[in-house]
This record gives sequence, C-alpha cells and structure tokens, in this order.
Amino acid sequence: MGLLRLAVLIACPIWAQLPTCTVPAWSACDLAFDLEAGENPAGVQLHGEFRSAKRTLLIRAFRDGDRRYVLRFAPTEPGEWDYRLTSSIKRLDGQLGKATATPSDSPGFVKVANVHHFANEGTNKQHLWMSTALDDFITIPRADFDSAVTQKIAEKFTHLRVTIPANADLREAVERIRAINARGIVADVVIGVIPPDRQEREQYITDIAARFSALNITWMGSPAFERIPGGKAILKDAGTLLAKLDPYNHPRTSMAETTASPLLGDQWMSFLSYGTSDPNVGGVEHQFFAMPAVNTGIQSQRDLWNATMNGQYPASGSGKYMTAWFEFMSGNRYWELEPYFDVDGGRALALEDVEYIVYVEKPGPVELTVEDHGYDVFWINPATGERIKAKGYKGKHFTGEPPDKSHDWVLQVSREGHKEGMLKSWKFESRRVPIQEIETNPKSMPFEVAQPDGDISIAVPPRYELKIARATRATRELLAEWTAEVVLDGEGYRVAGTGREGTLHIPASIVHKLPAVLSVRVSILNANGKAYVIDKVYRLGP
Repeated sequence: MGLLRLAVLIACPIWAQLPTCTVPAWSACDLAFDLEAGENPAGVQLHGEFRSAKRTLLIRAFRDGDRRYVLRFAPTEPGEWDYRLTSSIKRLDGQLGKATATPSDSPGFVKVANVHHFANEGTNKQHLWMSTALDDFITIPRADFDSAVTQKIAEKFTHLRVTIPANADLREAVERIRAINARGIVADVVIGVIPPDRQEREQYITDIAARFSALNITWMGSPAFERIPGGKAILKDAGTLLAKLDPYNHPRTSMAETTASPLLGDQWMSFLSYGTSDPNVGGVEHQFFAMPAVNTGIQSQRDLWNATMNGQYPASGSGKYMTAWFEFMSGNRYWELEPYFDVDGGRALALEDVEYIVYVEKPGPVELTVEDHGYDVFWINPATGERIKAKGYKGKHFTGEPPDKSHDWVLQVSREGHKEGMLKSWKFESRRVPIQEIETNPKSMPFEVAQPDGDISIAVPPRYELKIARATRATRELLAEWTAEVVLDGEGYRVAGTGREGTLHIPASIVHKLPAVLSVRVSILNANGKAYVIDKVYRLGP
C-alpha cells in the first residue's frame, strides 16, 4: 500500500505556490511568473489551461519585461477556476494553481447573434453596438483621455475604436483599454501596422493576442485593408492567428474603405465592416452575407440612417444625432430588425407584425404595407430625437407624410403594447431570419449587362450599364454593386462601381500582370428585395 501511495504522488502534479487572483467575472487578472537564476528568458513557452465547472480556456503567456512572463486571464463565470501549466521551464511544467471569480454585474463579452446582430455572452441578451474612434488614445495626456471617454459615454457610445500603432507602449495600451472597460465600454482594437514579414507577423500577433484577449474587446483588423500591398494575404494570416490564439473568440473583422467582404472567403472574419453608407454596397450585401455588419464611414446624420437601413450598426460619427439614434433604437427590438421592402417614399427596417421603421431622406408621401393590426404612429426628428405622435392606424396599407419638409424624418409604425408584452416573456429571437436564395439563372434574369461589351484597358476606365430586359413593378427601383477581380492573382475583388450605370474603376493593386482575365460581378437588389447575380468575364489589357 505504501509503494502504491508513493506511485500516485509521483504521477500526479503537486499544488505548488503559484500566483493566484480574485476578480469579478469578465474582468482580467494577471498571473506573473518570474524566472530564476540560470533560466534563459529567450524562447520560454508558458501556457495555462484554466478550467471551471463549465468551460476550459487555454491562455498563452506573454513576456512582460526582461525576466517576467504573465498569463492574463478573464474568468467567464463566478466560482473557482483551476489552472495547469505547460512550460518549457521544468519547474513550472505540470504545476497546478487556482484563481477565483466573484459575481459581477458585467453582461460579458460581445458575440455575434441572430444572423445579423450582436449579444452579450454573459447574459445572452441583445447588444446595441454604437462605436466611434478615440484618436491617439495611447499618447494623449491621461487627463485628456479620461475626459474624452467621459464625453463619449455621455453621448451613449457603447464601443470606442482604438488603434495600436507601430512601436506602441503595449502596457499603456492595456491600461487604457482597462480604463475603457471599467466604464462599461467595449474597445474595438485596430492593429495599425501588421508586419509584412510572416515570422515577425506571427510573433507580433501572438503577443497581441496574449496581451489583449482577456479584455472586453473586438478585433477590427487593419485600417483600410485595400491600401495594404498584399493586404488580403496578410490579413488572412493575421486573422487566422487571432482566431486560433484568442481563447474568448472575440468578434473579428477588418476595416475597409468600401467593404471587407472580399476577405470573407478566407474564413477568419465573424462580422463585416463597411467604410461607406452607399445602399448599393451595404444594402445589397446584406442580402448575400449572413453575418452582422458595422459601418466606420459615417460622417453625417444621413450616413447614419442609410447605414441603419442597410442593416448595419454605426461604428463612427459623433454628436447629438448619434445620441438620438441610440435612444430611439434602445426602445425598439433592434436585434430582430431586418431591411423591409414593401415601402414607397423611404427605406425601411421591420420586425414584421410588430414594428416598422422608415427613413424618409427626402420628405414626401410614404406608403407602407403592414400586417393587419392597430398601430401607434410617430414621426421622429433624427437630429434631435424629438417625437411627434400622429393619429393611430389600423389596417394593412399605411399612408402618411412627415410633419414638414424642412429635413429628413424617421417614421415609426409599431404595436407598442405588443412589444411590452413580448419583453415580459423575454426571448432573444421571436422569429427565424429569412435567408433568400440568390437568382443566378439567366433565363429568370430581367436584367442584362449592356456595357462593357468588349476588352477592357486598365488605363482607360470603361463605362458600365445595366439594362432592364423586362420592366415590371419590381424593377422600378434597383440597387446594384459592380465588383471586379483577377482571380488568378489572389487579391480578391473590389467594388468597381455602384448603381445602374457609370465608369468602372479597376484598382491596379488587384492585378499582378497584364494581360489578365477580369471577372466582373453585378449583384442586384430589386424594389421587392429580390437578389440577383450576373457574372461576366473580360480580357484586361494595359
């Protein structure tokens, strides 16, 4: 029996005097390990496998100073967490430690949910994403930083976008993101410069993931990936690493001048980012891609509401109109709203049978088809949030006009009492989000590409034109996105034009060698919201 007991003791790791911490759930704690004399700090490998009753998280250590390594860990539920070390340092390998999480009122980290929306992981309840940039957040004086955060909170922002520049003080970056998180705000992290060298990139992204993953963040990739030489391949590598190394699986995308959708095929992104509110881009792509989207190109009230009607959450902008948007959307079932097309005189979102929201950019008559119920009707000034109650409506076909024509308006037609009842028996998703089948059959296509009609020269931008082959009520209004790609060169497609006609702009960055085969795709949305795709191939010359 004595020999058996000795064998068990030898086989099992010993509970060593390892660092410990006690923090609220969803808050980061640092477990520091100092090297002893004779232990070489270069090339140290140190991982911690953290386990609760429900979850296991693999945390990688980062080097914090000359002879210290840190495991930064955020417990995702209250209670005791055990951790086991795996290390190239023999005295640490296999050792066991503990950490404790106390109850917290944090809703938890952000996750994608309900196809086009977001939720908080801790509560599994809806999350209203409204973000803006906080410039130079590491280098501005701390008092100015604190004041800027306070201002953005007063404007109701739930996210702040921060950029990690090259050679940044990463300790200071972490401390300031902690300060943002402490105010209940999510930090959207942009990696300002991703190393083009693959080995340097892997080291950098590994370090970034280890330092920042335990914080309340999302990953925003690079600024304007289209401007980075070989940007698609670089972001594929960096994004794949983040997906592998981030144990919390924070939402991932990259910023873009137009759209990040060309990166989707590399399968590392979990949401989309747009740099334009053009409905020909965002409105069309919403029908093609089953994931949430944010817009970093909002510069005005009209941008904000057009992005909203595209099905996107705002990720830029500032001022009263942003606050008014947040307060208005907070009173709606925004996590279930989808673009709605049975409307004339505006653009709409709806949770059919419950509420309809119409943006009337150019004030005039509005016609809206609704389910047969009684509705409350309001007109909202998007600049201020002021609400004007109109006469209630009962029926299937609402018609009305804004109170005046001095500015744009938002119309709300909703069953307010029914919405209150839905909240009493709370459900995140009251109906499945429809995903339509895209029409690609030429025989069923009421459109045709009239131009370009021959070879294309990259030096002379060609005209493009979409013609209606069979006119119907559904073709009275169209949204169209024209994309161009040289598939063999692997840079992905770019938006080369929008609308029914114009000049095709083909970026030289997507072509490695001429002549080349250029693939042009026209993605179309008709007035009823039906989506079509036409593909054409051209010879691209100098």
